Amino acid sequence: MIFYLVRHGQTDWNIEKRMQGHADIPLNKTGIRQMNDLADRIAKEGIRFDRLVASPLSRAKQSAEIIAEKTGFLKEIVIDENFIERDCGLLEGQIWRPDLVLANPRYEMETVEELCDRAEKALEPYMHAGDEAVMIISHGAILTAVRTVLSDRKIAFSDREAPVIQGNVLRCRKEEGKDAVFYNLF
Repeated sequence: MIFYLVRHGQTDWNIEKRMQGHADIPLNKTGIRQMNDLADRIAKEGIRFDRLVASPLSRAKQSAEIIAEKTGFLKEIVIDENFIERDCGLLEGQIWRPDLVLANPRYEMETVEELCDRAEKALEPYMHAGDEAVMIISHGAILTAVRTVLSDRKIAFSDREAPVIQGNVLRCRKEEGKDAVFYNLF
C-alpha cells in the first residue's frame, strides 16, 4: 500500500500564523501557484495514484482539484470529513505562539490522541486496498496524525521526522507486518 500525503497550499492565515482548524480559509495566490507547481512535478515524475481523497475544506479540496486536473486523474475525488483539520477549539483564528500549551483543556482543542484516533478511522477504508496508491490532500495536523498512525505510532505526533510540508509530497509505503517507510519526494 502506498500513501501520498499532501498538505494544501498556502492561505493568508498561514502567512499570519493563525490557527485555521475548521475555518474554511481558501488558498491564496501563492497557494494556488504552489499546488500548480506541485501538480506539474507529480505529472512530470509520472506519479500515479488510484484514489484521490481530500478534506472538505476549500483549501484542501481546491488543492486536490488542481492536482487531479494537472495529472489527468479522471476518477471522482473522494471528500472525507475525517480528514478535516484538527479542531482548534477556542484557539481557532488566533495567532500561534510558541508558548501556547495546546494540550491545556481550557482551549477545548481536539487532543492529539483524539486526532490520531480520527486519523486511524479515516485510514481504515484504504488500509486493505492491496497495491493501490492513495493520495490524501489535507492539513498539517491531521496529516501528521496520519503519519503517526501509519508508523504504528512509532513516530510520535510531536516528532518532526518525515514532516508534511506545503508544496511537497510525503510518500509512505506500508506493508503488512513491516514498518512504514516515509520520504519526501521533492
